[in-house]
Amino acid sequence: LPPTVERYNLGFMGCYAALPALRMARQFCQARPDAVVLVICLELCSLHMQMESSADSILGNALFSDGAAAALVSARPPAADRPALALNGFMSAMAPEGRGDMAWEIGDLGFNLRLSSYVPDVIEANLGRVVEDLLAPHALAAADLDLWAVHPGGKAILDKIERSLALDPCQLGDSRRILRDFGNMSSATILFVLERMLNDGPEAPQTIAALAFGPGLTIECGLLALV
Repeated sequence: LPPTVERYNLGFMGCYAALPALRMARQFCQARPDAVVLVICLELCSLHMQMESSADSILGNALFSDGAAAALVSARPPAADRPALALNGFMSAMAPEGRGDMAWEIGDLGFNLRLSSYVPDVIEANLGRVVEDLLAPHALAAADLDLWAVHPGGKAILDKIERSLALDPCQLGDSRRILRDFGNMSSATILFVLERMLNDGPEAPQTIAALAFGPGLTIECGLLALV
């Protein structure tokens, strides 16, 4: 890329970083309709593997993997012969009671992961009000959505979300398949899920809720549509 291209770095967000990046790209394109924004998520989780016998370390080593993904965001009309995603809205939420259950800390040998078994319960306890806050400005309810692009932080998280929102298993199918095939690639994972939805080539527009979780405990949300 030529040196005249503007560059911005969003770091130390963890698994939810792709959604704030897409939100920022959308805002750039709204302010400058001629802009084309390249969002890149690059995660080298294997650099932080800790050879310890603690439950957090074993879980992190088993769950996380390396990955990279990218998305182009533009205000231009999409090509007629290829599906695209419309970015219709974003929202950030916090569940501070879970701040001790999911965290990255800088240690002497790299980043130390804290990822307790209570994370799915914290997400489930806050999911209803978060989804309502995301959808209310658009006069939508959870039952109105076709697909859910949920960051597959682990099988238990997907199971809790499916049960608490009374989803059909196929609505989380892409998230489960990405977890099975690639593991948790931190922020790149949600872009893998969205790519798979794009490649399925829907015959009609479909609404998508995107959810990702990270330290804080932070819940980032997006309302998208396959067009």
